[in-house]
Amino acid sequence: MTNPRLSIVMVDGSFRESYHAIRFFCSQTIPPSDYELIWVEYYDTVNPALAAEIAKFPNARVITLNRSGEYHSSYCFNAGIAASRGELILIPDADLVVEPDMLQTVWEMHQTDERLVMYLFRYEEPEAQRQIPVTLEHLRDVCVMTSPSNFGACLTVRKRWLVAINGYEQHPVFGTGFHANGQDVNTRFKNYGLPIMWHPQIKLYHPWHPFTKAADDAYRRQEVVIRYRAVNLLSTAFEGLDAARSEPMPGDLLDLLAQREREINKANSKPDPSQPLSAKPVEGVYRRVRRAMKVLLGRA
Repeated sequence: MTNPRLSIVMVDGSFRESYHAIRFFCSQTIPPSDYELIWVEYYDTVNPALAAEIAKFPNARVITLNRSGEYHSSYCFNAGIAASRGELILIPDADLVVEPDMLQTVWEMHQTDERLVMYLFRYEEPEAQRQIPVTLEHLRDVCVMTSPSNFGACLTVRKRWLVAINGYEQHPVFGTGFHANGQDVNTRFKNYGLPIMWHPQIKLYHPWHPFTKAADDAYRRQEVVIRYRAVNLLSTAFEGLDAARSEPMPGDLLDLLAQREREINKANSKPDPSQPLSAKPVEGVYRRVRRAMKVLLGRA
């Protein structure tokens, strides 16, 4: 395959529990020669189950980044973008189930406007209705939408526009598996002046798994950067797809991040009201009370 029309980029940091998404994305109504699936692994090990699934489809391949340390999804996204050969790129969550005509519908929609940035809604399988094995029929019946603005569910956009904004943000503040880089990219597309829409008919089905809903202090740091970009109309990554275009974060943004870090540290150091106070602080209070009483009684 030399000239696919579409490229699907899925990312992993050796944490995926299932590889069912490959089967659904590689069993579409459009010819396999029209699209490719690139699975990007952050580390250097390919799970045998992943390799076996990829081997079933000639238009699917794995890229390993051979990185170490803490997972940073933006490196995977950018590696997939750089390796992609399609005009149109889809970046979905790598554990979705989709309808067989999903790629065809996405392609047709993008023919209406070459500048279009389009997101797709993700519907969740309730934990109480979890079913193994994963099937499209079951998920159609039970999935419900819980977040109407999940920017990480699936981005669809022409490659040229991802290159224009210098891809995903690789600055350490967007590291860890807890990331809002989808919202960050959305903000930068908006600042760049591209039209953005959410397709009202296409449904993405997301099987339940642990950590489907998660919160982390990383989000609080990232929202500072996203807000700064929004109000200053910034569109390019500080550390992104093209290293030659990298630039340091502005000093006032670094000040805002430092302030947010102090807020996080303060919030995390609050005493737990369910735990008894330590003896020393209590003894100090008693001493101050006794000293005040002596002053009031003229015995100081």
